[in-house]
Amino acid sequence: MLRSTITAAKRVILSVGSGDGSQQAAIVKLGHHNVVSTFFDKEQEVIAKYGEAQEHITLLRDKATVLFEVDATELHSHPQLAKKKFDIIFFTFPHTGVSNFACGYSGPNPTSIESNKQLIKNFLKSAQYIIAQDGEIHITLKTSRPYDKWTFPDFAEYEIEPKSNHGFNAELFPGYVHKSTKGHMKHVINGMAKTYVFSKKRKRRDESEIGEAGDGEFSTSTPFTLTMQFTVANDDDIERLVMEVLSLRQDATRDVLDIRRQLPKAMRPDTRQLNRVLYGMEVVKKVKRGPSKTCNQKPTWTLT
Repeated sequence: MLRSTITAAKRVILSVGSGDGSQQAAIVKLGHHNVVSTFFDKEQEVIAKYGEAQEHITLLRDKATVLFEVDATELHSHPQLAKKKFDIIFFTFPHTGVSNFACGYSGPNPTSIESNKQLIKNFLKSAQYIIAQDGEIHITLKTSRPYDKWTFPDFAEYEIEPKSNHGFNAELFPGYVHKSTKGHMKHVINGMAKTYVFSKKRKRRDESEIGEAGDGEFSTSTPFTLTMQFTVANDDDIERLVMEVLSLRQDATRDVLDIRRQLPKAMRPDTRQLNRVLYGMEVVKKVKRGPSKTCNQKPTWTLT
């Protein structure tokens, strides 16, 4: 696991799509300074999106290496990365920023699904060239809707292969906060997230040694899908999800049923809980109530 490997001082770690830098800062605070943290945006854009980013970046600059405007799909051609070999390359909750849900679709936005599948595919294709022989690539993803529609590429033409997977525990990185790609949410719920691990392809083993993948392993010969897991969400969890849904298109009018349909199935509340959350958010002026749609008597809701 990533947490258990960062204590080895000689490990060289590359972080891709570092968000607000809080996870990377946590790794450095745990005593590992052989870290290169990369961000897709310019430094000023990162700081503008994430209020706490400046503090994390300052720490990372002091103890590690920080690079901005780094494309996760072009790591192998980056002038400061191309000639290096990393023991661990990790990408925690990759996302292109294309909205998961969009008007005109009853389910997840297919454009978002396809763009993120391509992001993962091209990231892996690039990262495979800069990992050490015994190195690993870690991708952490949610397993709820619509992330269950994201898939990994066919590894037949890759130099890497699936190795294992394990549950992601954010508490192992003190101070880490999952932020949205666009920066419009202060905290994103991780849900039942998993980290998928990839490594250089091993030499072909004797058929007698090849069996079914064991616990925590998955192979290229076995069809792979993300597993839908259900968890009970409290009111704070639901409030954060509602904020995300209502921020997709702020000019759209949604009643409680519209909002509920767009929430991840794995954490979808009943309408009574959702109504309680909405009316509570109205009291603190996070949302405002509008007229009901003509087809029912349920009020519509928008962000304030």
